[in-house]
Amino acid sequence: MSELGFYRFANNEPEAIALIEPSEKIWTRGKLLAKTNQLTHALRNFGVQKGDVIATVLPNSVEYYIVYLACAQSGFYMVPINWHLAGPEIAYILEDSGAKAFIASGEVPAMEEACLKAVSAINFPMEGRISTTNMESFIHLNDFIKGYPNTNPDERTAGQVMNYTSGTTGKPKGVKRALVEGNPDDILSMFAMILSFFNIQPQDENVHIVGSPLYHTAVLVHSSAALHYGHSVILMEKFDAEKMLYLIDKYKVTTSHMVPTQFHRLLQLPDKIKNKYDCSSTRTMIHAAAPCPIHTKQAMIKWWGNSIWEYYAATEGGGTIVNAEDWSKFPGTVGKPW
Repeated sequence: MSELGFYRFANNEPEAIALIEPSEKIWTRGKLLAKTNQLTHALRNFGVQKGDVIATVLPNSVEYYIVYLACAQSGFYMVPINWHLAGPEIAYILEDSGAKAFIASGEVPAMEEACLKAVSAINFPMEGRISTTNMESFIHLNDFIKGYPNTNPDERTAGQVMNYTSGTTGKPKGVKRALVEGNPDDILSMFAMILSFFNIQPQDENVHIVGSPLYHTAVLVHSSAALHYGHSVILMEKFDAEKMLYLIDKYKVTTSHMVPTQFHRLLQLPDKIKNKYDCSSTRTMIHAAAPCPIHTKQAMIKWWGNSIWEYYAATEGGGTIVNAEDWSKFPGTVGKPW
């Protein structure tokens, strides 16, 4: 495990591809680490300390990972907020989490409006408002990190993501786990071992595609684990069935974390579209979050072979898992506990 961890990979092999953003712009490990380190230095200088919270309202973008990686090597908590929430809902999470900085985006007009209403409602400190787009009363991320070094910071320690529950039984609640002391590469690659449940190996020419919003817990967990395992990540702005097939074919995608609805939309494509793209590179295309109709899963296994895996889990931990071979013997099974 001592050779794993994104920061370790980036320092040792800076020219390898870390991430391809929705525009298909390529980010090498070295370039992604450089931006991460600049943000780390800037946040520390701003006064963010170990155990403090950075909240985000961001679309799927490279900035999502820059913020995550900065928090994860500094002992900060990152709180991803659903960008579909209204201003008062965002304001509640900002206040409840005690966020010291708020990194937002106005890429979508409704997103910008909600963020502006949120900071106004609770008088969030002006100096802690950071944006990846030009927004009134926010400092642009590029200006916030300007002038800071891209060197590895001192006194690195592992941070965590603090997700808020859906709030179906009241207001959302933050799931705040104690920080684990230690080298970020060691700690985070240990957490990334969740991928081993699905027989996913470190490096091994693996390419992970993200077709779901990163504010969902499992989507960020699996894609960040991919980075810590030395995999490349292909990022979609939003799910588009044919676009996903195109990206799988072009970049020889091996893994993903998906939901049954996406399978359904893929299967609805005309055969002439599906047959245009080669999906034989897929090895472990995981689905979760909702039950998958038997006929849908059977059709996906017929198309993508035994790369289809399923699991169920909960915030509290634990769940079940099943691979395609075992599921095919007992269609509809949720597998065995883990």
